[in-house]
Amino acid sequence: MRFALALVCALAFSSAAFAQQAATPPDPDRMSRDALEAEVRESRAYLQNGGVRTARPAGCTAPEHRQLDFWIGEWDVSPAGSSMVLAESTIRALDQRCSIFEEWRPFASAGGHSLSSYDSSDGAWHQEWIDGNGSRTPFVGRFADGVMRLDNLGPVPPGQPANLRRRMNYQQIDADTVRQWGERFDEATQSWVVTWDFTYRRRPGTR
Repeated sequence: MRFALALVCALAFSSAAFAQQAATPPDPDRMSRDALEAEVRESRAYLQNGGVRTARPAGCTAPEHRQLDFWIGEWDVSPAGSSMVLAESTIRALDQRCSIFEEWRPFASAGGHSLSSYDSSDGAWHQEWIDGNGSRTPFVGRFADGVMRLDNLGPVPPGQPANLRRRMNYQQIDADTVRQWGERFDEATQSWVVTWDFTYRRRPGTR
């Protein structure tokens, strides 16, 4: 009996996975012989096979983290009002559903990727865009009234006013259609002007 107890303790302390468990292990002095033997067998299997007990975080489960989920899917992308497909786009949830990864594949220019996530510390969404030309553009914004609006924090293009304001928007039209469009703020009219407009159509059979 003492040997079994000693072996259980040694195996428990030598396994880093056991140390990470939040639950307090049972007291060996209060365990039955069958329970001790079962724990020894389980511990030996983990150690001999190099395994660990899974301790994955719960992930991002707050409603705010789901605000851009309508964009997840396999899409054919067209200019607004057109059926001509100019790009394909794959949008996936990663990191225990804490981030959304975009793979943008246009047919006539360099592709790119973005990573978007909701940050509870500032209550905002953040996106980082990187394309095949080496361009990197950060965005930040919020979801309100059914639209995700992200302000473009990247450098202003040459020849444009230094105070130029730009943003990108996402809106779910229906279960298989998403609108994504860009805007700039016109100081003269004090209004937002659409600069580009895309329609995402879910590829058949991919939902």
